[in-house]
Amino acid sequence: MTGAPHVVIVGAGHAGGRVAQHLRSLGHQGAVTLIGEESHAPYERPALSKELLTGKTDAQSLYLAPGDFWKDAALAESGIRRVHGCVTALDVDAKTVRLANDSEVGFDVLVVATGGAVRIPSFIDRNMRGVHVLRTLDDSVGLRASLEQCRRLAIIGAGVIGMEVASTAVALGVPVTVLEYGAGIMGRCLPQAVAHWLANQHVAQGVDLRTGVSVTGVEPGQHNEHGAMALRVHALKGDATFSVDADCVLVATGVDCNPTFLHATGLSDERGVIVDEFCRSKAVPWLYAAGDAACTLDILTGQHCRQETWRNAENQARAVAEFILGRTEPYRETPWMWTDQLGHTIQVTGTPDISDEIVVRGSLERADATILSVREGLVRAGVTVNQSRERRHLERLVSNGVQVDAQRLADTNTPLKELAR
Repeated sequence: MTGAPHVVIVGAGHAGGRVAQHLRSLGHQGAVTLIGEESHAPYERPALSKELLTGKTDAQSLYLAPGDFWKDAALAESGIRRVHGCVTALDVDAKTVRLANDSEVGFDVLVVATGGAVRIPSFIDRNMRGVHVLRTLDDSVGLRASLEQCRRLAIIGAGVIGMEVASTAVALGVPVTVLEYGAGIMGRCLPQAVAHWLANQHVAQGVDLRTGVSVTGVEPGQHNEHGAMALRVHALKGDATFSVDADCVLVATGVDCNPTFLHATGLSDERGVIVDEFCRSKAVPWLYAAGDAACTLDILTGQHCRQETWRNAENQARAVAEFILGRTEPYRETPWMWTDQLGHTIQVTGTPDISDEIVVRGSLERADATILSVREGLVRAGVTVNQSRERRHLERLVSNGVQVDAQRLADTNTPLKELAR
């Protein structure tokens, strides 16, 4: 290879778009090709289930800043080629990717930033009128249009997206039924005590929350007075069957971050694209991954982990661009995410585990608390409820592995800032 490498980025979302921007801002002189299926400029996703859904913000405000960067003339001037299409295969030996239209693009360096594809249960007809998923900007626009005439929304799945949409629907005056297979809501990211508290907040606002439920089918019902097709969701709880009628159904059962175009290569699995602490594949060192699809080695724990968070997409994208240009410092990101629901701001730092000792500072009943997950005497994770000012101190505790006495942790007269030193 002579000269600066040609970098092909598969995935033109938040992480992929940022990689392209950082390559140029950091001085990469080679060609950059950004491939993605959506017609929109790369954008941030948190508002899709909140502000965009309520109409408080518009699509253009979500585009990665600066917005002018994504205009055709600016891209041409930057030497970035934008390709709209779906990558279907990777030829490892030839170092080419094939698109659905059978065209091929060669590369020197490949960055996988495909995010996740919505996981659709086999009993769902994705084309059925009134059935929605929420992964893209267009999905959010379509769901918003349906909610404007919706008499009841049924949500299948009680993860972050499902519960954020439930909160948004409540604010819009739309009755909501949530059907969740597990025992509680947001089980992947919240300690049980916080999940239970938040579930009660939703129920208090009128959400019909049903857990321990297996949804078995969705079928058309009767036309309602608005002319929209009503739907009937069939489910099973224990040995009892029941049905829920709704005008609109949101399928929020998680995402699949194993890119289909890599399935035959052995470079990814159900965890995502497997990369080391330099966001690079051990098998083919010309392949990097960033964002939701990257399953990255954490050098402190020795474990690979994948983070579906705004901050990881933002920061790992820059790290990948820096690695391509010669960075030698490993990438490490303490997991952090936030969710706004029913007027409450909840931030999660680290990864809570069900076996952790739970220490509560403040009061969940008053919706003003910090909940810490302690493992082997160390603060491994924590959740703030309407205490955003404590987040950076909590993150320092988690990141530095500070040994702290549980009694001092629980004492609100001892500032968390002092404990994090």
